[in-house]
Amino acid sequence: MNSMAYKKSSLLTSLLLSSALVLAACGDEEEVTEPVGDQSQTDQPVSTDDASPGGGIGEDDIGGEIFGFTEFDLNVDYPDQDDALDVSYEEDRDEISAEYENKVTGDDLAGDDAMNEIEPAFGQIDVDADTPDDEVISQAIEAFGIEDNYTSIEIEIRYPDGNEKEYEATQNQ
Repeated sequence: MNSMAYKKSSLLTSLLLSSALVLAACGDEEEVTEPVGDQSQTDQPVSTDDASPGGGIGEDDIGGEIFGFTEFDLNVDYPDQDDALDVSYEEDRDEISAEYENKVTGDDLAGDDAMNEIEPAFGQIDVDADTPDDEVISQAIEAFGIEDNYTSIEIEIRYPDGNEKEYEATQNQ
């Protein structure tokens, strides 16, 4: 009877440890390790030497200095496809996490691959907490190539000062 309790305890411990490892690995795949920012300022491409040791951005560039926001979430629904486009970007200290899912094209990207997809769009977006809601929506539509037949767009942005704003647009088709 005592050996049975030991086996159950050992099995439970092994299961918990392997679950923790799987969860930790899932979180890392969203981390951006390549340099982020406008590389057009120099003739030479930015190398990974410019990235912080943890990946993403350097200590001097944190806090929304690159795109004007520290968090950006976009969700677009179409009449025949909910969550057709889902973009998530977050700066946290010296790390960036990014996810990009486009169900129309079949893209489901995380980390550097996601950042490579969304960075050009972010370069077209110039907003701050005082930008009118309809202008934020309009810039996102243009930057991400959102088709006119969307049913809803939801955007959440956290600005460098900590101000968080939500923007929504719906239309009936």
